[in-house]
Amino acid sequence: MGQVLGKIYKIVEEKGGMPARIKFASIIGLPKKDAEDMKDKPEVIEQFKAAADEVLGCDIDEFLK
Repeated sequence: MGQVLGKIYKIVEEKGGMPARIKFASIIGLPKKDAEDMKDKPEVIEQFKAAADEVLGCDIDEFLK
């Protein structure tokens, strides 16, 4: 299951609220439920991280530790 992907979604929502979550979902093209059901593949994680960085305007890696 997509534990890292779900965590990225959660961080985006916590830091940016619902508007950030909606923008993030529109960029990656997946709702949270689908992201949580996916496998944590490195290339998908990088795609999610790049989208989160764009939405939040900061490096999400600092929150993933």
